[in-house]
Amino acid sequence: MFVTRSKDGGKHWMPNMPVSANEACPCCRTAMASAPTGVLYLAWRQVFPGNVRDVVVARSNDYGMTWEDPVRVHADNWVFDGCPHAGPSLQVDSKGIVHVAWWTGKQGSAGVWYAQSRNGAMTFSTPVPLGVAEFSRPAHVQLALGGQERVIAAWDDGTLETPRIVVRRPKDGGVSWSAPATLSDSGRAPASRSSAASRERLAVAWSEQSAESASHDAHHDMKDPKATMPLSSVGDARVLVRRGTLE
Repeated sequence: MFVTRSKDGGKHWMPNMPVSANEACPCCRTAMASAPTGVLYLAWRQVFPGNVRDVVVARSNDYGMTWEDPVRVHADNWVFDGCPHAGPSLQVDSKGIVHVAWWTGKQGSAGVWYAQSRNGAMTFSTPVPLGVAEFSRPAHVQLALGGQERVIAAWDDGTLETPRIVVRRPKDGGVSWSAPATLSDSGRAPASRSSAASRERLAVAWSEQSAESASHDAHHDMKDPKATMPLSSVGDARVLVRRGTLE
């Protein structure tokens, strides 16, 4: 895991600086957020001995010049010989509380989880299951911050045969959460999505395709390095946006 910094709005960049010498899952996206004090946080999926792939968070107190050792958010102990292409999401509110959401494929508890830290990512709370089952295809959860420090989680629910875009918001400071609200059409299969919140408003955008095309793509064998992925039906995919009010 490396970072680079710019002091002139991106015109020039400093040399890459290592955050951690430990192996990072190569295809899972990383996430970065800053506290009101300027403390930076970086989250990624780390590869532990035995091919265990769990999420960690590192902290920098000097604007990314140096980084403390990463802290494991939770010991999912998910063993997987590959990369799920599903990284964590990270937000820090005005009180400095670090919010993390992630997906794990650990059988029996596979799906999306949430945890928080109130001591600068030194330790994390007991994780809360947002959408888990015995099995789950990779989901791409994303956190957004609204007014009054309200956190919203949106993801493509991989525990369903045909995934749906769902959102949930916490109660009791994140101990419990609202029931999932479904945003997408049950006859379509959503994929990557993004979400943003501002004051009392929330917007969620995602791409989707027919359930038939998604099933075709999911079952195509790509283990052969010489294999090629055939195109789905042209014009089948689309991008949708839904907006709502936070209550």
